[in-house]
Amino acid sequence: MRQRSLLPDNEVTFTSRSVKAVTFQGKLSRPIHRWYRLTPSFSPILAEDIARHFGLTEDDHVLDPFSGVGTVPLCMKYRRIGASSIEVNPYLHFVSAVKTRTYTDIEEIADCLGSFVREYRSFNRAPKDAADAQRLLREHEAFIPPIHKPLRWWSEGNLAQLACLRRLLLAYQAEPQHLDLLRMGVLGILVPVSNAKHNHVSLTFDDNPRPTVNIANVIAAKYREMTEDLRSVCAQTCSEVRVYHGNSKAASAVLHGGPKASAVITSPPYPNRFSYARETRPHLFFLNFVKNAEAVGQLETDSIGGTWGKATSVLAEGVAPLNRVVDSLLAPYTARFNGSGELMANYVTKYFNDMYSHAAEIDKVCRSKARLAYVIGNSKFYGHPLPSDEILAAIFAEFGFRLDGIDRMRKRQSKSGLYEAVVFLSR
Repeated sequence: MRQRSLLPDNEVTFTSRSVKAVTFQGKLSRPIHRWYRLTPSFSPILAEDIARHFGLTEDDHVLDPFSGVGTVPLCMKYRRIGASSIEVNPYLHFVSAVKTRTYTDIEEIADCLGSFVREYRSFNRAPKDAADAQRLLREHEAFIPPIHKPLRWWSEGNLAQLACLRRLLLAYQAEPQHLDLLRMGVLGILVPVSNAKHNHVSLTFDDNPRPTVNIANVIAAKYREMTEDLRSVCAQTCSEVRVYHGNSKAASAVLHGGPKASAVITSPPYPNRFSYARETRPHLFFLNFVKNAEAVGQLETDSIGGTWGKATSVLAEGVAPLNRVVDSLLAPYTARFNGSGELMANYVTKYFNDMYSHAAEIDKVCRSKARLAYVIGNSKFYGHPLPSDEILAAIFAEFGFRLDGIDRMRKRQSKSGLYEAVVFLSR
């Protein structure tokens, strides 16, 4: 028997929404959600509103095949709705998994985080001047993250302290879940103390290196925030959720017999050339989530679309539509792009080839009656619009999912013609 919805019954709207109600900005004041900022992630407010719109209950199981930083499973967890998610990026999988665990030993966690900070303070000092920073860099040279041009990412003074922090953390002994929280906090400060700026969706770099800050103070503040967040939710009743590391283009194999989904709430990568592998490079290298640059290139190639590093050479070799369906849907658009750049036509083709493969897998892992909500943005290439939401809906129609509606939630970049929409489907 269907239970009453665990969410308020008031109707929600998905048009003319605020930036906070759609984008990562909705996370910035939310416990646990705020532990790591990923600019292209979407708002927990939106995930909750979709759950409310669907009337989800404890009888449901939600799937997010593009987990990112765990927004959907974390929202479902504290609404007592079972959920699973899939993430291909090993660092983002780590973030999702750590954020969605249930922690009960909060005071032990607080003691562990505090002990680590004290040990780091005894082991590290903020450099006094440029010469001192260079001396410290030489002292910890073996522990500088193996990312290309690390001094582009961090000033000498901050890089020296981060190398010291990495040295301590890689050798630190603690209970596994506590150690993961230690790692989570460190990874959460890498960009805030860097030379990178968040003034665009994709990170850019400041011409002037960020001044040296006391990294011990920064990490101590981060751990206080994390401890406060865990204390604020520890008494709440919640469901257990599972985050899988794998590719949503092989969802049925990744989930290997897990519960079938009655609802999918997700936001796939937009076809806008944004690279999650590129944006998370400092994190991927800092704690050895990848072995080398080649592994990052392969991650990008395996991801939906893929247009950076090794993936670029794959596109340059040419990409044929997966089948007649993809060909017929894309031909009116890619023909226009080809006049200006064949590479982008290949990129769009690979993107929707991948999304077709993904839709075939969603067909396998959903219940016979299921509801889908895909948050996606449209794109423009050489001035030509690409209605990603409409093409995505047409692809899912091939697998028996009918279109219930496309709600265009907000404009992106004002007069650019870009927007974000939620595509509602069901069967």
